[in-house]
Amino acid sequence: MKNTLFCLLTILWVGVCAQAPSSSTLQLLGTRSWIRIDLEGLAEHAGGYRLFWSLNGQRPDEPNAVLDKDQSRYYIQDIKPETTYHVWIEPYNSTETLGTVTGKVFTEKNWRLVPEELEELTTNPGSKAVPEGMQLFWHDEFNDLLLNRNKWFTNYYSSIDHLRGEFEKDMREGNLPEAAYTLNGKTIDIFVNDFLPEKVYDKKSGKKISSIQTYNWRTDENLLDNSRGGYFEARVKRSSTGKPSGLNTAFWFDSPGPDLRYYLEEGTTLNGVKGIRPKGQVFEIDIFEYLNAQFVLHGHVDKNGQFQHNLATHIAKGYKHVDNWVTHGILWTPNSIKHYINGDLIREYTDKHQIYSPNHFMNVLLGSYGGGGSVHMEVDYIRGYQWPLNDGNELPNPGFEESGSLLPWEGTGELRNGAGRNESKAVLLKPGQAVEQYVYLNNNTAYKLEYWIKGKGSVKTGIDNITLVTGEPGQIVSRENRGKGKYTGKSIDFRTGEEFGDHMKTVRISISNEGDKDVLLDDITVKKRASED
Repeated sequence: MKNTLFCLLTILWVGVCAQAPSSSTLQLLGTRSWIRIDLEGLAEHAGGYRLFWSLNGQRPDEPNAVLDKDQSRYYIQDIKPETTYHVWIEPYNSTETLGTVTGKVFTEKNWRLVPEELEELTTNPGSKAVPEGMQLFWHDEFNDLLLNRNKWFTNYYSSIDHLRGEFEKDMREGNLPEAAYTLNGKTIDIFVNDFLPEKVYDKKSGKKISSIQTYNWRTDENLLDNSRGGYFEARVKRSSTGKPSGLNTAFWFDSPGPDLRYYLEEGTTLNGVKGIRPKGQVFEIDIFEYLNAQFVLHGHVDKNGQFQHNLATHIAKGYKHVDNWVTHGILWTPNSIKHYINGDLIREYTDKHQIYSPNHFMNVLLGSYGGGGSVHMEVDYIRGYQWPLNDGNELPNPGFEESGSLLPWEGTGELRNGAGRNESKAVLLKPGQAVEQYVYLNNNTAYKLEYWIKGKGSVKTGIDNITLVTGEPGQIVSRENRGKGKYTGKSIDFRTGEEFGDHMKTVRISISNEGDKDVLLDDITVKKRASED
């Protein structure tokens, strides 16, 4: 009651409500390069705002900034990362100060989902290709007037450029060209023209590059761990003027550095660097490049490190890509890659004996390229979705509740409403039917598979390490269990196979009905074991 009364009094005083641990609902967002202050709704009839901030908790005698009433947002720049700032806001009018609103904020170096920005998904939803059941785990709506450096680096570099040695000295010394872009509070326009960027990237053709990306080659810092794949989508509008040389616009994934180990294939050594990429796995995915939105899976490289040809490529017909808003998406799973435009499935690569999918994080890039004239790529948003994982479980859709279907499970099992352990959904396996799921797990790690079965059939459970690219299974364990007339829990301990470094291991979980009676299956989970016991 006391807190409620205090809250009401605070609303009457300065138009905001106190919440612990801050003394108000002053909305502050701290990043590694700026602090955002939202002023809208702080006080009625305010004629302006005096802003104060400090590191020591002591309010300065004079305001650091004075704003008029029409400014709803302010950015404190030139800040120190990973530091706590104290902020005071004084709304005022022509006759008096309308109180003081205070808050503090920590300038984080890591991005996080911001509730206010999540509202954008309601007012500006993604395409119909977003898989039902997947949840947003990373995004940028580009609704700020400054770029969020917790999500993006602005100095372009890639595997191919490192191979060619272009700008390598500048990359090592931190002198790469700075991307040219503008933000208007709704979109970002990434561009090149005769004046910006100031540095030419390709001196032979005069081509310039403006690119934002989630990985820094020089520092080996990764801002986005997308090593479990997911669905990624960007809404863009592209245009150009004149006849730029090397004209390109691209939304793409590239292997990280800080050397060519991901570009070179296994068995190849170049300049002391040993390749780690299995032959046939991608080192680069272009969700679109060029103004015709070509989709490309890059991969064939010879023993001398020379690029040979693409693993796959295609161009979708019937879409207008110039001066038009278009949504481009890719679904990357442990055993498939699917390409979408405006929510339409364009092509899918789902051969389980030719798995292109990477098993490690990929650098995400958005860029414009060209020399002479101008090239623009305006981006409304970019979003990444993954299956929700809860309570230590690493197996998506464990209870068949998430997607409205079996997905990402595959097989001949039949979804049954109300047949689960708690009147939830379950999967019915008739004799001879089976379900399976390919999943990314940590490599060389001890896990426990748990599941519940009902029915007096005989259930066979298999856990297999999957060989990259070829998809060949290597059995970890296979076990048969007989069910009962009620749900009974079963468990299997196993260890995943090894991969390079912290790369993910692709594992297949399969459950089949080998008996002559129906079986219900529910609540399948895979969790790390605390010990080897």
